[in-house]
Amino acid sequence: MWGQIAGAVIGGVMSNNAAKKQASAQDAATRMQMQGYTDARPYIQGVYQKGTDALNNSLDAGYYGGPTYAGMNDMQTTGANNMYNFGNNAFGNAGNIMNATGSFGGNYANLYNQASADRAGVAENYVNANADPLVNRALRDSTRQLEEGTLRNIGMGASATGNANSSRAGVAEAIAGRDYMDRAADTRAGIERDLRSESFKNQDAQFSNMMNANAGLSTSFNNAFGMGNTATGNMANAGSMFRTDDQNRMNDDRARFEGNRDFAMDQIGNYNASILGRAPQTAGTVEPNLVDPTAAAMGGAYAGSGMGQKIADAFQFQPAVYGYGNSGPNTGFGFGGMGNRSPYLYGDGYGGGD
Repeated sequence: MWGQIAGAVIGGVMSNNAAKKQASAQDAATRMQMQGYTDARPYIQGVYQKGTDALNNSLDAGYYGGPTYAGMNDMQTTGANNMYNFGNNAFGNAGNIMNATGSFGGNYANLYNQASADRAGVAENYVNANADPLVNRALRDSTRQLEEGTLRNIGMGASATGNANSSRAGVAEAIAGRDYMDRAADTRAGIERDLRSESFKNQDAQFSNMMNANAGLSTSFNNAFGMGNTATGNMANAGSMFRTDDQNRMNDDRARFEGNRDFAMDQIGNYNASILGRAPQTAGTVEPNLVDPTAAAMGGAYAGSGMGQKIADAFQFQPAVYGYGNSGPNTGFGFGGMGNRSPYLYGDGYGGGD
């Protein structure tokens, strides 16, 4: 009985001590494995707290609510309005100029017809219309000299001799008339020649002037056309400025709406990515400490109790037995002698005792 008790006490104490050492060793290994995280844990908790505070402050502040779009200022608005109004007026003026000068095409057709007309006939008509007055003016002195001088003197001379109707007087008058007619023919020929030359020069000058004037109409028409295009360009540019301003304002309104709508989500997402996203997502591999010193003590006590009983039994006296028997690993037989029933002792005597 005492062997069982002693074995149980010894086994329990030894098993308990061994279990405590094993548990301590496993706890020490776990502490070494977790030491990096354990050392950093206060700082990580500080980052979490500050990150959470920053998130709350950001959410409380909200999205920027001040002005975000400048828009067109008064000078730009005035300039754009003037650009449009000036373009509108210029476009009207360009239309008026084009209406006034648009006949240059028909004028060129008329000038072509004039250039291909009978210019000599025009000159001859000019001569016939203007030659007689010029010839009469050129022969005025010669006519007066003939009528008031030469013919009068011939008549007076014939009358003085009493031969007013003499043939000599007639011949003299005829000669005087012939000279006058020759002079008159030469004078007319020169005047008509000058008139024809003057007609051609006038026709050339008039044609050149008409061509130049018509070219001016064409240039004015083309300039007006370009002015009209410039005017419409100014109007379009002014409209584009206002349209761009309106579009930018709508884009700004949309950005403000989306910013207010998504601000909290974006901040929380940033917080998750910058703070929470860096936190450990899975626990490290930690073996559970399943060593129970109490259970080990109980098991040790149980095992020690059995071992103590066997040890006690080994030291109890046993009566001798005659006959065959085994004594441990050696086998013998014989008579006499005394032996102990122990698996650890050999019997004494002649032969082997069991």
